[in-house]
Amino acid sequence: MGIREQSKRRSIFSYLKDQKSKFCSVQETYSDLNDENIWRNEWEGEIFFSHGTRHNKGVCILIHPSVRDKVEFFFTDKLGKIVLITIVNNSLKLSLCNIYAPNNQTEKLEFLQELNNCLIDQSEMITLIVLSRW
Repeated sequence: MGIREQSKRRSIFSYLKDQKSKFCSVQETYSDLNDENIWRNEWEGEIFFSHGTRHNKGVCILIHPSVRDKVEFFFTDKLGKIVLITIVNNSLKLSLCNIYAPNNQTEKLEFLQELNNCLIDQSEMITLIVLSRW
C-alpha cells in the first residue's frame, strides 16, 4: 500500500515535519501522477516524484515547507527508482538523489547504468547526497 493510504501518509508527513528535516526521501510510495496534487497539498512543501505503480516502486524527495531554496533541476526515471534534484542556496549547489535499486539481478545492471549516467551527467558531484535502499 505504500503511503497511498491517507491516514498513514498524513501520519508520516506530520512526523517528518515535526523532525524539522529540510529534505526527506521516501521509497516504495506506490504513487502515480494522480496523487501529486493531493500529496503536495497535505505536505505543504515541494515534492519531487518518480512514480512506480499503485502496487510497487516509487520514490520521492520532500522539501520541508520552510525551505525557500530554488530547485534548479530535477530528473526522474521511468521505473519509479530514481529521483534527483539540484537545489541552489546562495552560491552553493546541492544535489540530492533518492534511489531504490531493483531486487532482480538482471534489472540491476540496467539500473546501475542509468544511475551512473544520471549522476555523472546531471548532478553536482562535489555536493551530492545519495539516499538509497539496496
